Amino acid sequence: MNNFLKIQGLYKSFQSGSEKLRILIDLSLQLKEGEMLAVTGASGSGKSTFLHLVGGMDRADAGEIFLAGQQVTRLEGQQLAQFRNSKIGFIFQFHHLLPEFSALENVMFPLLLRRIPFAEARTRAHVLLDEVGLADRAHHKPGQLSGGEQQRVAVARALVGKPSLLLGDEPTGNLDEHTAETIYELLLDIHRRHHLTSIIVTHNPKLAALCSLEKRLEEGKLV
Repeated sequence: MNNFLKIQGLYKSFQSGSEKLRILIDLSLQLKEGEMLAVTGASGSGKSTFLHLVGGMDRADAGEIFLAGQQVTRLEGQQLAQFRNSKIGFIFQFHHLLPEFSALENVMFPLLLRRIPFAEARTRAHVLLDEVGLADRAHHKPGQLSGGEQQRVAVARALVGKPSLLLGDEPTGNLDEHTAETIYELLLDIHRRHHLTSIIVTHNPKLAALCSLEKRLEEGKLV
């Protein structure tokens, strides 16, 4: 599908005291289905803000975002929440796992929010934990897992809703180099195997080089 993701004239600013900080300025982007885009740029350039807008976690001041023909920027409330939960998978630098839940329960959680039957949610979560190499750690809580294992749980959780768009915000930024490289390989593998379109925000040149496209966010625009 051409232009699976289409962004036109995106603006975003934040108020800082009496000053208005312009973060994104007339930003546009087109991604085809199956592409994997790395977004790089200096700290504070707006990379995470851009990702949050694409994922419907924040609202732009102006501009339009279309995903698979649906205008994300017009969705509100429950419609937007359902769209995020069904179409988009998120992986963050800090995994944001629920500490009182097991790895299995953390992966199941998005499906339970959708009211998927418990048995089906458990089965799907088990399959994905096996896929990311954690079948034998399913009943461990986050505090009993290494940093790399916790991030693998977060990857499984991002995939459990069968998203079409995967968004990663510095997914290896909190890991040592060796562990980060194993997560690179995992991200590439799941991108291909699950037929995803992916946007990965990263400071890491190795991960950026593995993506099919690379753009840098400078002065509010992708170049």
